[in-house]
Amino acid sequence: MPGILLVNLGSPDSPAPSDVATFLRDFLSDPDVIDFPRPLWLPILHGIVLRTRPKKSGALYETIWTEEGSPLVAITRRQRDLLAAALPWQVRFAMTYTAPSIAEELDAFAREGVREVTVLPLYPQWAPSNTGSIASQVREWQATSPETRVQVIGPWPTEPHFVDWHAGKIADAVTALPNPERARILLSYHGVPERRAHRPHEYVVQCEATTSAIDRALRLRGVSNDVVTTYQSKFGPGRWLTPATIDTMAALPGDGFTSVVLATPGFLADCIETLDELDVLNREAFENAGGTHFVRVAPMNDDPALADVVAHLLAGSGASPTPVRDPEAAAEAN
Repeated sequence: MPGILLVNLGSPDSPAPSDVATFLRDFLSDPDVIDFPRPLWLPILHGIVLRTRPKKSGALYETIWTEEGSPLVAITRRQRDLLAAALPWQVRFAMTYTAPSIAEELDAFAREGVREVTVLPLYPQWAPSNTGSIASQVREWQATSPETRVQVIGPWPTEPHFVDWHAGKIADAVTALPNPERARILLSYHGVPERRAHRPHEYVVQCEATTSAIDRALRLRGVSNDVVTTYQSKFGPGRWLTPATIDTMAALPGDGFTSVVLATPGFLADCIETLDELDVLNREAFENAGGTHFVRVAPMNDDPALADVVAHLLAGSGASPTPVRDPEAAAEAN
């Protein structure tokens, strides 16, 4: 039986500043995430960021922590269980920067005699800082374990089950509003810097492809509200993709939109970016500007429909597995 390895970003082991610092150290040391020259960036990371940010971020993690621990890790674990029950594959999950690591889980597959593994990054849109970083770790592992054939699923921004699921949830949210015609639909994606190393043009093309596909599916359902692409989670200096979600939220009431339906088709699981940044900061920006109805459509999380999405991807329809030796080919083909 072949194996599938789900991979998400990762999360601190706890909201304690020491655990947050460990997570941020590993995450922000990755050159695929922070592309500044190492001699410039590492002193800033260790001298400023890791001295100040863990306490602040830990307080935010504390507000979203659950009995199962980190929402992101708990949901990814439930996604593993859901897929293991629904598909004829051995399913494991890993995190790019925290436990269980990609290498540990690939080692576990190897010990079990699984010689064909498909790695599924839980990111529909490809960027160096998400799927690219995962593929880099897989390549490192593959170099010492050539007996196992490992493939990384490429980007899947318009996978039909994924698109249809979002359109259905968004349509339900819009029609439930008291004045649905006065609602704006926002699709918020994780932003990337507008620097060549992050290949922002390719990433934007994929995000816009997702938005266009969801927009078409909404119109087939009779929902004709404007659908807008925005970007969130800026970190660090320099220009990042715009428009910013929070700026758009603050401007909507002044433009006559007192209701907003917000979805995040770049996320497969709720995390600090959705549960704090969107549910708290963006809601406040919208309501403080005069907005009256804020509705966020959660990611797929452990919805059973996720099994249809993954089965379609594994069958090679909508997104072909990309050999790990060439992790960027699928993004370049989009």
